[in-house]
Amino acid sequence: MEAVFGALWVPCLILSILGLAFLIAELFMPGFGVSGICGVLCLIAVCVIQFLTAKPLTAILVTAVLGAILIALVIVFMKSMKKGLLFRSPIVLKDRIEAEAVKPSSGSLEHLIGRTGKTLTPLRPSGIAVIDGQRYSVETQATFIDRDSEITVLKVDGTKITVQ
Repeated sequence: MEAVFGALWVPCLILSILGLAFLIAELFMPGFGVSGICGVLCLIAVCVIQFLTAKPLTAILVTAVLGAILIALVIVFMKSMKKGLLFRSPIVLKDRIEAEAVKPSSGSLEHLIGRTGKTLTPLRPSGIAVIDGQRYSVETQATFIDRDSEITVLKVDGTKITVQ
């Protein structure tokens, strides 16, 4: 073995297995990519060691095999992201938000200016109030208003309702 794969074939084999294990672990563990980077570094180290200690043809062969394994891992990862084990894991978000759910309301709140209501929560300086039978998130102009107090809408800026 030593004549073909060089003097450091055992560490290269261990590094190859370790590098592939790190890359597979990266597929299933959420994180910052530390295990993926470690895996790639291990495989690069194997290639460098092979080019320094083995015959050139053997080093090219080892590099090609490791590259093919990496490509196979990427393909498995991509298919798994669409419908495989990774898609069923808690890592992948499956919920969708429909466009209608995030559209701003088309109704203007300008009609509330001058209306009176009652606070449901203390306004310090923001809270909840009932105006014309509807609950609104309101805020004061840097003053505190107690719960169950009468309020009047001063101005409306988009969805921001200012009261006193």
